[in-house]
Amino acid sequence: MWVMKVGGGCLRDAKAFLQLPILLRQAYPDAPRLLVVSAIGKTTNHLLAIAQAASRPDTAQVELLFQRLRTFHEEIIEALLPSSQKLKEKLHERYWRPLWQRIQTLLQLPEEGGPAVDAILVYGELISSEIVHAYLEVQGFTTEWIDARQLIVTDGSYPEPNVLLGPSQANVDAQLLPLFRRSPLVVTQGYIASDLRRRSVTLGREGSDYSAALFASMLKAQGMIAWKDVGHIYSADPHKYAEAQPIPHLSYQQAAEMTYYGAQVLHPRTLQPLQEKNIPLYIRPYFNPSEVGTVINEKVAQNLPPIRTHRKGLSLIEVQSLTLSRIDLEELLHTLHLEGIEPYFLQTSVHRVALAVQADPELLERWQANAPPYWEVKMHHPIVLHTILHPSPDSEVPNGESLYLQRSPRGLHWIAYET
Repeated sequence: MWVMKVGGGCLRDAKAFLQLPILLRQAYPDAPRLLVVSAIGKTTNHLLAIAQAASRPDTAQVELLFQRLRTFHEEIIEALLPSSQKLKEKLHERYWRPLWQRIQTLLQLPEEGGPAVDAILVYGELISSEIVHAYLEVQGFTTEWIDARQLIVTDGSYPEPNVLLGPSQANVDAQLLPLFRRSPLVVTQGYIASDLRRRSVTLGREGSDYSAALFASMLKAQGMIAWKDVGHIYSADPHKYAEAQPIPHLSYQQAAEMTYYGAQVLHPRTLQPLQEKNIPLYIRPYFNPSEVGTVINEKVAQNLPPIRTHRKGLSLIEVQSLTLSRIDLEELLHTLHLEGIEPYFLQTSVHRVALAVQADPELLERWQANAPPYWEVKMHHPIVLHTILHPSPDSEVPNGESLYLQRSPRGLHWIAYET
């Protein structure tokens, strides 16, 4: 059993779809495979823009964006399928019309964020997976299709709900596994799930990788393959740094550390279910499936090059004791945790603490308002946390741009204003 995830950047247009049957004929064609697909291209961003316009409300903008999105999908269908009318009618009845009704409800009862928006966003993956399913059937594959909302159950919290593993595993055993007795290839969606009240929810941005990892764990898969348009993990952004190198192998912990410090390669929660079952993750290039790419497993990689990452959109908190007494760091971190504020950088002295955190401005203002009167608190944002993991002796140290700097044998970290 293999779980394969194909992202929206791979399925960005009709030409890119042509690669999918080529890939599937090469990658473990004799094994059962679950294909987890994302929304096509930038569809999720487009749906979010529709939901935001509806919440204002802006009827003209909603109608324009909706029609553009539908036309975009129908042009892909026409290019891929010689007899596309039946699929178009199916998508209209099952998805486009219900989606339009949900949008109209949001126009009439504007609501910012939350379940009403999630109920709109899920349609991107559903429509994409139906197109993938129909196209693969035309290409000669015997496939089954299933709605991931029938499988993955969450507690419904927003914006990243907690997955309820017991009910989800029961659904996979009862509904997904029997499909493999009828077909070796099953198509489903990433990113989407349901709550205990059967309402549609999403798993947070970039949640398709997480969905695939959950399925791999529950199916006890031999491995998971994340097909990406850039099918390697690099030591730095190759578009910015000429010295960036592809990394052939990482351990789960090494990959998680890169993700923690801002590398945009994986959803932060993707690795945990794979590590628990010791399931290797292969990141491979969608447009060149014969290349190996990067493998992530339990084995620690040796002799890694310096790895450069950055995490944007953070806030810098500076806390100084007004009484010249030592700041109780445990108390400080506890108060941040109570507000849901996550620190990524910490530097302390006897009377002063600096932290780089990611949080809503409202949360930071509330935390600052409740800070003890003997603390002087200053805020700076937006800032960037720059990191070089596994630095070499000659790794570049920032010249004049850093507000705070830390260096250790394991990493070089500095904070600078975002430009």
